[in-house]
Amino acid sequence: MGSDLSQAKILEVGCGTGYFLREFIKWGARPENITGIDLLEESVAYARTRCPPTVRLETGSAAELPFPGGHFDIVLQSTVFTSILDSGLRRQVAGEMLRVLRPGGLILWYDFTVDNPFNPDVAAVKAREIRQLFPKCRIDLRRATLAPPLLRKLAPLSWTACYLLSKIPFLCSHLLGAIRKE
Repeated sequence: MGSDLSQAKILEVGCGTGYFLREFIKWGARPENITGIDLLEESVAYARTRCPPTVRLETGSAAELPFPGGHFDIVLQSTVFTSILDSGLRRQVAGEMLRVLRPGGLILWYDFTVDNPFNPDVAAVKAREIRQLFPKCRIDLRRATLAPPLLRKLAPLSWTACYLLSKIPFLCSHLLGAIRKE
């Protein structure tokens, strides 16, 4: 597949209002090859107003994806797993993502690696857990995104300082990664 997205079949799990679905189109993916699924009907309804009509949008659970096995080249999840507090449900969602991904396909991962002490409805996902969720996959993870408390205080003062500090891994609060199905 390389970097040409024009033939890639793409799924976003937890697509919300469709932001990344539209970004994939900007990056060269064809709308008819893009699918999004989200639990919230109101988010999917909003995404329908923003995405081309040939983008497939579904309301449903990532724990039971309504797609055939090996169908997608790329599966994206962005801050979905931190919203799943039950470890068994996390395993089930990861299993479904792997099931619908073709051999050699890619899971794109972006999620919190630290807990938010002000939000009990989210739980961090550490690199070790990602490796357990996706056994027999080639995993490349990097810390990304400056920790929000630091970013909120520093951004009004200096974007340059934010950029420079974001290069220091232990100050970053998210894992950005690629998981390749063997």
